[in-house]
Amino acid sequence: MPHAKSLPALDQLLTWSLDRPVTRPARYLIATLVIAVVAVFRASAITSILPWLLFIPPILLIALMLGRGPGIYASVLAMVAAAASIGRPDNAFWLTEVQWVASVIFLMIALGVALLAADVRAAFERARRLTAEKDHALQRLADRESFLTSVLASSTDCIKILDLDARLTFMSEGGKEVMEVSDFNAIHGCAWPDFWEGQGNADAKAAVAMAKAGQSSSFIGKASTMAGNERWWHVAVSPVVGTDGTPSSILSVSRDITAMRAAEAESSRLTRIVENSKDFIAVIGLDGSVSFVNDAGLAMVGVDRSQVASMNIADFFAAEDADAIHAELLPAVDRDGSWAGERQLRHWPRDEAIPVLCTIFPIVDPDGSALGYATVTRDNRGQHQARRQQELLNDELSHRLKNVMAVVQSVASQTLRQATDLRSANEALGARLTALSQATDVLTAKSWMEADLHEVIGRTLAPHGVGDRLDLHGPAITLKPQVTMAFALALHELATNACKYGALSVEVGRVALSWQISDGASAEEPRFQLEWREKGGPPVARPDRHGFGSRMIEQSLRAYFQGDALLDFEPTGLIFTLNAPLAEAGRLRD
Repeated sequence: MPHAKSLPALDQLLTWSLDRPVTRPARYLIATLVIAVVAVFRASAITSILPWLLFIPPILLIALMLGRGPGIYASVLAMVAAAASIGRPDNAFWLTEVQWVASVIFLMIALGVALLAADVRAAFERARRLTAEKDHALQRLADRESFLTSVLASSTDCIKILDLDARLTFMSEGGKEVMEVSDFNAIHGCAWPDFWEGQGNADAKAAVAMAKAGQSSSFIGKASTMAGNERWWHVAVSPVVGTDGTPSSILSVSRDITAMRAAEAESSRLTRIVENSKDFIAVIGLDGSVSFVNDAGLAMVGVDRSQVASMNIADFFAAEDADAIHAELLPAVDRDGSWAGERQLRHWPRDEAIPVLCTIFPIVDPDGSALGYATVTRDNRGQHQARRQQELLNDELSHRLKNVMAVVQSVASQTLRQATDLRSANEALGARLTALSQATDVLTAKSWMEADLHEVIGRTLAPHGVGDRLDLHGPAITLKPQVTMAFALALHELATNACKYGALSVEVGRVALSWQISDGASAEEPRFQLEWREKGGPPVARPDRHGFGSRMIEQSLRAYFQGDALLDFEPTGLIFTLNAPLAEAGRLRD
């Protein structure tokens, strides 16, 4: 206050009284006692001066210390006390006319002094209150400024102030750090939208326009830091309203969400993987309740999504495996961190067991506390079928190998029995085994299921150098494995005989090999008919005895093909015919 220096004693006195408030009755009691003491003092000690003068200072003091009411009360009481001290009983009205006038004048003066002192007290009290409020407001402003300063300094968001032309005027310390700004003066006054790339630039300009119109907005955009590091930001833009109620500047708060975007992208990628996976993928609670199963999983077990909420993970497994889920598998996950093995899911509508490869692992929160389990279960029916097929193939291969060994043994025995010397036996046996080898190569390429007739002919005749002297004609046919080797041996014997004695022994000789499918006795029994015809060779005569080759050609083919096999020694050339049911020989190839 301005009076504090000029009237420090008065300030101290008023401050002392205001700091020690008393009750209303006590204030009036104090005023009564003060006036009484002054009246007694005046009546006993000072009687020569005017009776009212000694009461002015106490009235002033009472009004200053105790307020307006006690001051007025003290003024009236002082007038009464003064009148009592100067009045006489012989006066008609206790006081003379002059004394009454003087008393009234004193009362008016005392009331004025009291009211003035009370106003001084009230003014001082108001000033003191306003000073306290101002100090409190300044302190709150200082605290708020300190708080905002600390918030701006500690915030990892980039907080900026733009002018209405969208030029940078301020950036928080945290913003400088996250934007990797080493010198704000280098970008002070730059157009803020120019920092944004692509659609972000258009969004920034739109946000500025909305802020100038008094509206807040937000957007997500991509912008690089001053060090050139690309970041994704979530930006909130709002107007800063001036005293006239219109925007005076623009506030922009940008939060780095690069990590969150990467996490969202990873989460989205994982979601797509789960959605597109053909495996049974489920999320399980600690009690085994199922909270999620992907569409492929539901299709695998034939369950509708509405049923999942009431199901336990054990319900998805076949009866023989269901009890093991809670008794063995989930405890194993808790103990070892995961479990993997082969189990059987249950297809509910068909009540069918589905062999699967099952993996179960825990789901934990960031502090490592268990939340539940997840399972990725793959349909293993294909592997089971392949395994069974492999077992069947192994059994079949074993059977075929036994048959091959029997054929080899028979060929070797017959060759050695009819050979005249060891050299010729070796050559004949080697050639026949080569023919067998070619046939088994064709069969092996088709997993011993069937053999292409053209390929068997080509491989078997290749060692004989027939080349373009062989005329082939016939539809595409596949032979059964049990007849392929017999046919290859017979074809080898025909080619060997033709090269030694028949059409292929001279340069002009040729061989025509043809086959066809014809109707049998019934349209449902087509026949396989094959003919080997030699021409252009030396004259042919029937041999005196049948050797191994003749017996192989006629007897073996007749037995294997369940048909007729005949050698006809025409003088113009050897003719071999085979007529057998197509079902015994093979089938027409598609």
